Amino acid sequence: MYAENGAVMRRELAALLRQHRVQQRLGGTLSDRAELGVQMRQYRQTVLVWCRQALHSTAPLTFTNQAPAQPNPFRAAGSRGDGTTPATELARAVDLAVTESTERPASLELLTTSADHPVVELWRGAARAAALAEHDTAPEIVSTMTTAQAQALVGDVAAIVQTLVILDQRYRNTPGWEPLAQSARLGWAALATALDVSLGQPDYSVDRLGWRPSTKLIGGLAKPGILGVLQAEHNLVVRMKAFPNATNLRYVIDSQRLLSRHLVPYATRIDARLADRWNTRADTYADLQRFFRPIGGRVGKGGYAAAEGANAVSRIRELPNDTIVEPRSLGGFQLLFDRLDRRIVDVIEQGIDRQVFFQRVTLPRLVEGSGGLIAPVRERFVPVDRTANRELVETVRNRLQPRPDITQAGPGAARADLHAALIHRPPSRNPLDVPGM
Repeated sequence: MYAENGAVMRRELAALLRQHRVQQRLGGTLSDRAELGVQMRQYRQTVLVWCRQALHSTAPLTFTNQAPAQPNPFRAAGSRGDGTTPATELARAVDLAVTESTERPASLELLTTSADHPVVELWRGAARAAALAEHDTAPEIVSTMTTAQAQALVGDVAAIVQTLVILDQRYRNTPGWEPLAQSARLGWAALATALDVSLGQPDYSVDRLGWRPSTKLIGGLAKPGILGVLQAEHNLVVRMKAFPNATNLRYVIDSQRLLSRHLVPYATRIDARLADRWNTRADTYADLQRFFRPIGGRVGKGGYAAAEGANAVSRIRELPNDTIVEPRSLGGFQLLFDRLDRRIVDVIEQGIDRQVFFQRVTLPRLVEGSGGLIAPVRERFVPVDRTANRELVETVRNRLQPRPDITQAGPGAARADLHAALIHRPPSRNPLDVPGM
C-alpha cells in the first residue's frame, strides 16, 4: 500500500536530513567515497523517477488552490493563460532533472542487497520504497483517486523533492556525486507546490490506496470455533468480488444482520464500544433488508457469496455462549466488516446506476367488470430510482459506508517527521551562542 511505502520514503529521507558533516560520516579513502557517491546517485535517481511518475499520473486531477488573478481588461473575454500550475511546473523541473542526469536508476540487485554503510543504507531504503510505490501510484490506481487525494499525493512529492534538493547541496563535495540540473528551479517549484497544496484540503485517505496482493479463499474443512466463522466471513468478502444479483444480495444483507447481532454478546465482554458499533451495524442491515424486499434483478451471480454468508451464521450459532473471543479475532471481524460494507456500498451504487435493480410498483387502474370476484392488481417493474428511494440511498451513503479512521487518514507521524526535518538546523558549534541572540 502507499501508506507503507510512502512512510518508509519519508522516514529514511528525514533521517538523512538530520545527518550533517557528510564527508566525515562516509569516511574511507577518496576512492571509497567515490564508489559510495555513485551508489547514492543511483538511489536518488530511483526516487526522482517515482516523483516524475506520480506527478504525471496525477496531472489530470491537479488544480491550483490559488485565488484567480484579476481579469485583464485588455484581454478578450473568455481567454485564459497557458494553464500552468505549481504542480505542472514542478513536473517540468523533475523531468529536466531526470533526463539531464547521467546516472540510471538503481538495479534490482542494488535495491535488494543491504548496504554496508549506514548512510548508503538509508538511501537504499528510500529508493526501494520508491520502486515499490510505482505500483501504488500507477495510472490505473490514480484514476480511482479524488482531487483531494491527488493533492495529498502531490504534496508528498513536493516534500520529497525539497528533501532531495537540500541533500544535493549537502552532498556536493562527495566524490562521484552529480548535482541536480537546475536545482534552484527545482527547489522553488517544490516549495510553490507545497504551499499551493496547503491552501486546499488534501485528503490523506490516499494512504489506503495502492497495490495489494490478491486475496485468496481459505479452503479446506471448516476451522474449529470462532476461526470457522472468520473463515466463512473472509470467503464471503472474496466471493463478493463478483457482482451479485438482487436475490443473492438480499441473502448477504440478511446474513450480515444476523452475524453482527450474534457477535454483540462476545464483543461486550472485551470491548463495549465495538459491541455498540456492531449493534448499530445490525440495525443498518435490518433497514437495508426492509428496503430490498420489493427490489429484484437477475443480472449478476453471487450464489457462492450467499452460501458463505449462511455458513458464517450457522457456525456462529453453534458456538457455546461462554466462548471467549480474543481481541485479535474481534479486530479481524471489524476489518472484514469494513471491507464488505464498502463493497456492498459499491454494489448498490453500481446496480442503481446500471439500472439492473428493479422495483415492483402498483399502477392505478379503473376497476371494470372483469368477470371475477377479485379484481387483479396491476403491477410493473421499473428501475430503482434514487429520488423515489431516498431512504435507501441515504442509508447506504451515511450509515453503511465505513467511517474514516482519523489515525490512519491523518498526515501521520512520517509526514510530520519529514516536515520537521526540512526545517531542522544543526546545533551551533560555538558553546557561547545563546538561542535567540
